[in-house]
Amino acid sequence: MANNTTRDNAPAYLAAYEGRRAGVAARIVETESSEPAFLVRARERALLDSLVELDRDSGPPGRTEAFARETVAPRELQLPESMRRKQQLAFEVRLIRHGQTQGYITDGALTPLGHWQARRKGQDLAKGLKEGMTVKLPHAPTARAKETAEGLRSGIMQALSRYGIGGVTIEDPVPNKDFDNFQVYLEDGKEMDCTAAFVQFANEHEDYQRFGDGDRPGWMTEMKRFFLILQSGGDPITHWLTLPYMYFEPPALVVRRHWKGMLDVVRNSDPNTKIFVSGHSGPIRAVATAAVGHDPGEPHNTEDVRIRVFEGLTRAGLTYRGRGIEIEIPVTHTPSWYASSASK
Repeated sequence: MANNTTRDNAPAYLAAYEGRRAGVAARIVETESSEPAFLVRARERALLDSLVELDRDSGPPGRTEAFARETVAPRELQLPESMRRKQQLAFEVRLIRHGQTQGYITDGALTPLGHWQARRKGQDLAKGLKEGMTVKLPHAPTARAKETAEGLRSGIMQALSRYGIGGVTIEDPVPNKDFDNFQVYLEDGKEMDCTAAFVQFANEHEDYQRFGDGDRPGWMTEMKRFFLILQSGGDPITHWLTLPYMYFEPPALVVRRHWKGMLDVVRNSDPNTKIFVSGHSGPIRAVATAAVGHDPGEPHNTEDVRIRVFEGLTRAGLTYRGRGIEIEIPVTHTPSWYASSASK
C-alpha cells in the first residue's frame, strides 16, 4: 500500500488561526482611529501576535485573546486627559549645551566641529516647528554659548527652507545672565565664569610660585583643585555638584537662577513660542540632577534637557536621557536662607 504524505487541507490549528486572523482583519478595517499611524500599526501587530500566542502549548489553560494580547502587546504610555491638556498648553524650553569648544582654560570659541554640531542641532529642532510659531534663542553671555545660539539659528533657517515650513519667526540670539555658567568669587566683589576665572588664576598663581608672596587666597586653592581634576582626565563637575566649594557658586543657586531665567522668558513670550537656551554643561546637569534626584551624567555637546513649563507657571515636566518627571518649579517659593541670594 502506497504511503501518501500529501495533504491539501490545512491542519486544524492553522485553519483556526486563519479564521481568527480574518476576524481581526475585519475589526481593524472597520476601526477608525485618530491615533498616530505608528501606534495603530503597533496595535494591529499586537492583535495578530496574540493569535499566535493562543495556539502555543506552553500557555496557561483557559487563556483568552485579551490575555494573549497582554502578553505580547507593546507597552504604551497612556497619558491621562489632564496631563495631555497640560502638555498642549505648555511652553517648551530646551537647555542645550554648547558645541565643541577649543578648550576650558578660557572663554574659547567653538571648533569647526562645534559649529557643525550647532547647525545640525538647529536642523533637528526645526522638525518640531509649525507655521505661526516663534523661536527665541537666549544664551549664556560667553563666546561658546553665543556661537552655539547663532549656529542653532542658522540650522533652523536652513531646515525650514528645506522642509518648506513658512510663517515661523526666528528671533536673534540674546545674551541672558540668568543662563550663565556657575561663577567663581575672586574676592573684592569680583565674580566671573569659572573658565574665564582660570586666566586670572594662572597669572596670579605664577606670581605666587615665582616670588612666594605669602599664602594663596581661598579661591585660588579651590580653582587649582577644580582644574587639576580636569587636567587629570577626571570629572570636575561631579565634585562641584557634590562637594561644598566655598568660592564657587553653589549648584542649588545655579538651578534656581536658571529656573528664574526660564520663567522670565516664558512670561514675556506669546503662546506657540519655543525657547532654545544655549548654555553650559554644569548648570544644565545641575537642573536635571535637582529634578530626577540623582546625577544623570554629563550632557554631550548640543545635547539638551527638555522642559515643558505648564500653565500657571508653578509646575513643569522635565525629560533627560529617557527619564521624565513632573516637578514643582523651585522658584515659586523663596526660603529664608535663599532670600539674601535672591535679592542680589
